Amino acid sequence: MRTWESLDRQLGTYTWSALGLLGIAVVIALIGIANTLGLSVLERAREHAMLRALGLTRGRLRWMLATEAVLLSVVATVLGTVIGVGFAWVGYETVVTRALRGAAMRVPWWSLVVVVVIVALAGLVAAVVPTRRAARVTPAAGLSLD
Repeated sequence: MRTWESLDRQLGTYTWSALGLLGIAVVIALIGIANTLGLSVLERAREHAMLRALGLTRGRLRWMLATEAVLLSVVATVLGTVIGVGFAWVGYETVVTRALRGAAMRVPWWSLVVVVVIVALAGLVAAVVPTRRAARVTPAAGLSLD
């Protein structure tokens, strides 16, 4: 019985380590999303100006760009989660089932849902500066850009 407790503690340590690495990955992803949106705002200035000239309000433009940021972050998170769970299952099947016959793989679905929600909010936060910058450009100034 003592070995089960020891192995359970080790697996718990590995899990918390993985969650810590996930947190670092989220911070790096936020920087990437903000960078991508910043470049998108620069490259799509004429498009944004055209939309504004056609009647899109500043608020709607900010909303559109924020939605892009949230979708980008959620899709990347879900894809990464699916791939990560797949790798975990392969590792479980190849290592854990051979070492521990009675062990069961448990995926913390609610924790993963919380991570997706946090990442969506973080993507929204990462979009604040680029969206404000895009909304400040007047339609006339944006359409005259080369």
